[in-house]
Amino acid sequence: MNIATAITRFSMASIAGSIISVGLNPAVVYAFVTPVSSSLRLEANSNAGSGLVTDTYTDSQFKTINSLGAAVAALATSGNASVLSQAQVTSIWKNSYEGVVTFTDVGWKTINVNSGLANLYGGLDWSYEFIADTTGFLTMDYDVKESGTSTFGLNAFLFNWSKPGGDAAFLPNTSGTIERTIYAGQTYTVGLKNFANISGGLGTREAMMSGTFKWKIVSVPEPTTILTSLIIAGGFGVVRHRKNKHSQKAIIKDS
Repeated sequence: MNIATAITRFSMASIAGSIISVGLNPAVVYAFVTPVSSSLRLEANSNAGSGLVTDTYTDSQFKTINSLGAAVAALATSGNASVLSQAQVTSIWKNSYEGVVTFTDVGWKTINVNSGLANLYGGLDWSYEFIADTTGFLTMDYDVKESGTSTFGLNAFLFNWSKPGGDAAFLPNTSGTIERTIYAGQTYTVGLKNFANISGGLGTREAMMSGTFKWKIVSVPEPTTILTSLIIAGGFGVVRHRKNKHSQKAIIKDS
């Protein structure tokens, strides 16, 4: 291998290594979306055999991004039988393009129920409507857990998306990330809704579900930004090559 070939390969390897270190995707650029509205609406329904008991709670806002919170609890009794359905949720916006939604104690406690029901999916739970100022992506990290003596009926949290890409289900004891594309100038609504419900001979049982959902909206990097990153990466490679080249000359001269 001649010296020119060796230097060329060394330079390309240095540049490639720098690109991997810097990344083809520059630092995350958040999209400054315009909030339209957001809301929490929980609904709990219970029946221990003598009729339906319902509790609802709504918290909403228009064009602002204040923290929201809601909690419901519906207790139904029939003789020595009882059903308690309950749920809590909070929504915190760090800004218009990033936040976290936390559900806790979504479920029920039943005692001696021969025929009854508990359901919590009657509300809209959480929704956020916004206008995308730039083209990019909405990503949501989810972590769903369940606990109790019998967790049948908790089912899932449903991810609702108003545009192509569609809805999804986040099952208990799963975690991951979901992504949807957004386009500048369009209005989007993202939502979360629990699907917890059970009916029949409930007996004595307890089941609870929780979920943490961290979301953010990021823009697609401009081509010039990507090019700048590549140029910087290439520059790092050239500097490294020149430094090594001088070192090699010094060694040859001394020998």
